[in-house]
Amino acid sequence: MKRVVVTGANGHVGYSVAKLLVARDYDVRATVRDASDPAKTAHLEAMGVEIVQADLMRPETLAPVMEGRDGLFQVAAVYRSWARDPQREIIEPSITGGINVLRAAHAAGVGRVVFTSSTAAVGRAGPDGAPLSEADWNDASRHPYSYAKTEAEHRAWAFAEESGLDLLVINPTAVIGPDFHRHTPSTVPYRMLLRGELRRIPPITYGLVDARDVAQGHVLAYETRQARGRHILCTECLPAAELVALVRDIDPTIAVPTRQAALWQVRALARLEQFRSWFGREPRLTPETVREYLGKPTNYDTSKARRELGWRPRPIRQTVRDTLEWVRDHPELL
Repeated sequence: MKRVVVTGANGHVGYSVAKLLVARDYDVRATVRDASDPAKTAHLEAMGVEIVQADLMRPETLAPVMEGRDGLFQVAAVYRSWARDPQREIIEPSITGGINVLRAAHAAGVGRVVFTSSTAAVGRAGPDGAPLSEADWNDASRHPYSYAKTEAEHRAWAFAEESGLDLLVINPTAVIGPDFHRHTPSTVPYRMLLRGELRRIPPITYGLVDARDVAQGHVLAYETRQARGRHILCTECLPAAELVALVRDIDPTIAVPTRQAALWQVRALARLEQFRSWFGREPRLTPETVREYLGKPTNYDTSKARRELGWRPRPIRQTVRDTLEWVRDHPELL
């Protein structure tokens, strides 16, 4: 079971999964959409994996990728909260692209599939902040990213049931930590902190997990033969004020904000950003994102991953410190 495919291997989670698999002596075939772009392949080439070009929206490119493979890590997805055409740019690539990969894997006889979903497909927290578990679904959301992750996972499970595909799902919270080569919505706040651009503390609670621990969860799921179903991965949920205090404690030279932004102020900023987007500017924040994520309790039960997989994440302090150091040490990210 050592010959595997990792889709989206140039992304934060995909790269971390591929890196751990190589360290565990797996034969890794890594997919990227454009294998001719050195910016997307240099770090993979340095790792020594087999790089292949594949487009999840073009099934004919996927069949050759699955040939002779024992397992698949379906990581590739669009991680964006806004697009001019959300259906075409965010939703369809996640939903249709994900199913295309699963169909190709099943047709090739791939033995086991680990599918990267998100706690965006789970929700934020239950009544009075009660932790959500793998039994919960974010079906009411119409936020483009959350909707895409929820529907993509529903369809993945439906396909697995009808086809008999051996499917496991990983649901991480916001992924930070080192080993990323372009920013995601989860890592941008750390660049803002280092630049002194975060003026006020937003009214949000972050569910956080290290990319290295997400990779560990993927590989443990693949290697644990009795593993079944979904697995939430979250190291800790921190209100933004506590996260900012942690950053200040880690590095007192970073000019962190001290004043809290009111929810009404964030809503007003989102509406202003939406207005500006009508004139060609990509918004920093959208009303949909405010409704989905801000001013809400966030809490997750990770006992299943710890019990069934033996998953043990590193301390959140180490993850935050390593994230800041990674951004600072890579000028192209700062």
